[in-house]
Amino acid sequence: MGVSVDKDFRVKRKSSEAGSKSAFAHKVKNGGKNYQRNVQERVNRKGASKEVVVKISGGAITRQGIRNSIDYMSRESELPVMNESGQVWNGDEIKEAKEHMIDRANDPQHVMNDKGKENKKVSQNIIFSPPVSAKVKPEDLLDSVRKTMHQKYPNNRFVLSYHNDKKDHPHVHVVFRIRDEDGKRTDIKKKDLREIRSGFCQELCLKGYDVKATHRQQVGLNQSVKDAHSTAPKRQKGVYEVVDVGYDHYQHDKSKPKQHFLKLKTINKGIEKTYWGADFGDLTQRESVKKGDLVKLKKLGQKEVKIPALDKNGVQHGWKTAHRNEWNLENLGVKGVNRTPSASKEVLLGSATQIQKQQNQMNQFTQLKQAMLQNQQKTKIGIKF
Repeated sequence: MGVSVDKDFRVKRKSSEAGSKSAFAHKVKNGGKNYQRNVQERVNRKGASKEVVVKISGGAITRQGIRNSIDYMSRESELPVMNESGQVWNGDEIKEAKEHMIDRANDPQHVMNDKGKENKKVSQNIIFSPPVSAKVKPEDLLDSVRKTMHQKYPNNRFVLSYHNDKKDHPHVHVVFRIRDEDGKRTDIKKKDLREIRSGFCQELCLKGYDVKATHRQQVGLNQSVKDAHSTAPKRQKGVYEVVDVGYDHYQHDKSKPKQHFLKLKTINKGIEKTYWGADFGDLTQRESVKKGDLVKLKKLGQKEVKIPALDKNGVQHGWKTAHRNEWNLENLGVKGVNRTPSASKEVLLGSATQIQKQQNQMNQFTQLKQAMLQNQQKTKIGIKF
């Protein structure tokens, strides 16, 4: 027998899930009304961040979409715009920049095609931000971005513009044409974005600026692990040495919730990788895993996890589904363990403890949110505290 969930609740739940990823929700979860103070304390304690930031902020599907993107980056033709070769347009000349980025013969005029499907993007918008502490000069920032993009994509057209209208946030906007001069699409993927960020950092370093581009996970690490196993002797294929096992904030980032982890090293090439997952707590306990053990680890797939869907009052209205990786772990030094995987691909987390945990999290979030809103309101009406 299924659980009926009313439509209004589903709509509210969807909007709340989107809201949970907003900047405001991030601030509530990470200090509430004390967020700015906590940030400043971290800066005072550790020093200002030296990391450069590169992110994709959207894109255009139509010719008019490209024009709108250039209008935004030029502040309606008030700011100069530069292209990939270094040519600069000002004022009314920016019409030429728009024509430079548009292919009238091939770019769609409408979002939807004749078959009722959405057309593919013709451009992507990218933002490049250096750390404020580096005090990068506008001309150096523009030159570094232009060289980075041109070296990575020498056959693509793009335009860029410098912005300094936000306090302590100088940055460069780029409108990048996805199809190159040969008509081939060059969609920017995560790996490409990392390479762009590294190249941007290198260009600034060459100009004498103290900046960094640290990646949390080594690019191509999964492939390196696969290659290590494929070239290993038969007895070592799929076998790892345990480097560490424990329970910590995900990716060791204190702003993220805690999870069980298992850090492993390939036998023949010594390539290390950390695996995170809710199941590793039970698996490592079952296998009595400790540092130095030899283990086999295999991903079996994913299983559905159903957790209670609570309304704003903490009352359950049905269930919501999440997915969790399912693993098989074998300690080669331990015998007589029942390792038969569960036949069910669905796990129900509907215990009283689980519901109480969610209710506590909701109450804590609500209290922090109210405190932040009150603080903002006091600031608006000029109340000092």
